[in-house]
Amino acid sequence: MAATARNPGKSYSDFQQEQDLITLHAEQQVNAFDVYCPQESCRCKLLLASAATLVQREKSKLALPKLPLAGATVSTIGDNNLNSEKSHTTSHDTTESKDAVTATATDANADSEELQSFWRVTDMMAFENIGFSKMLPSGIQFLSCADCDTGPLGYHDSKATQPNKEYLLAINRVRYHDRS
Repeated sequence: MAATARNPGKSYSDFQQEQDLITLHAEQQVNAFDVYCPQESCRCKLLLASAATLVQREKSKLALPKLPLAGATVSTIGDNNLNSEKSHTTSHDTTESKDAVTATATDANADSEELQSFWRVTDMMAFENIGFSKMLPSGIQFLSCADCDTGPLGYHDSKATQPNKEYLLAINRVRYHDRS
């Protein structure tokens, strides 16, 4: 069996401070590095360097709903297990492995006022690769890795209209790689 090539990026926790991830471009704070999937075994590139601007948004919209969608299989990550090779699976499909771990959904009300840093793009075509969940009744779509479906890495509020349309990746839920 061939060994899987490792993700070239570093995790968020490998950086001393958030400012190490940022560079100035046209007077805006943008991502200084290429952005990759958070799973070390996945080589999926999500964004090129300088493709997204840094913004602060509500953390609560990134929370998984209390009741998962019927038949949905989602590989999830949380703020505390980014460096872990394990991913949790939420599944109601009886054909899934018995070893699947059921993820506990986060209560969206717990952190309703808390802000978090996100990489923001206004056009989904700015991504190199990205996956979208089905739309929730609230209009939120979660962003995930297009190759391994790890997520949620961020979200898109489909109810937002131009010029407020945005796609957000949580800066602490992805990996970073300097091309130089």
